[in-house]
Amino acid sequence: MCFHSKQTKKAKEVANRFEAVIEDLDNFPVSDHFVGFEYPKTPIITNEDIHLVQNVSWGLHPHWAPDDWNRNYTLNARIETLSEKPSFKNIQDNRCIIIVDGFYEWQHYHGQKIQYEIGHNNELFALAGLFDEHDGQKTYTIITTEAKGIMRDIHNTKLRMPFAFTELDKMHQWLLGNEVPNFYDFSAIQLDDKQGVLF
Repeated sequence: MCFHSKQTKKAKEVANRFEAVIEDLDNFPVSDHFVGFEYPKTPIITNEDIHLVQNVSWGLHPHWAPDDWNRNYTLNARIETLSEKPSFKNIQDNRCIIIVDGFYEWQHYHGQKIQYEIGHNNELFALAGLFDEHDGQKTYTIITTEAKGIMRDIHNTKLRMPFAFTELDKMHQWLLGNEVPNFYDFSAIQLDDKQGVLF
């Protein structure tokens, strides 16, 4: 699954990369480690306006759910069961991309947990997601799929990975509701010598 991410770039660089404007410059989120279980606000773009970066809280709160909904269970959404899960099946058209310059996963190895940072040559990229609105507040979830390539070696217990996009046109295709079969599948990437992965 994907519960840890980072976004360390300045607002101007994000705006240029995604051909968008920043909705709330004064509170633009920057962190070298967002923890999903803390429900942080991070920059995303929704299909309501593909040229607007909004600060939205991680951990989807369905519009129909009670106020005490446990968002730990909706930090991620499995692509295979989107149409089955009550939290996601009616919002599959509420697409978004989550702006990151890396995310973290842990490998289980001989009783130890080894942290890896996965990034795109220290550049910005995006993860696919869905959003909902509860009591006027948007929240989002990150879509995951079966791990491929090096991600199977790293995330070697649950064997999951997020949908990742490095090309702006594919991000826009996702936002516009089109099928994007060629998301980044991590098959060709290699580990470096600093417990990091560059793709």
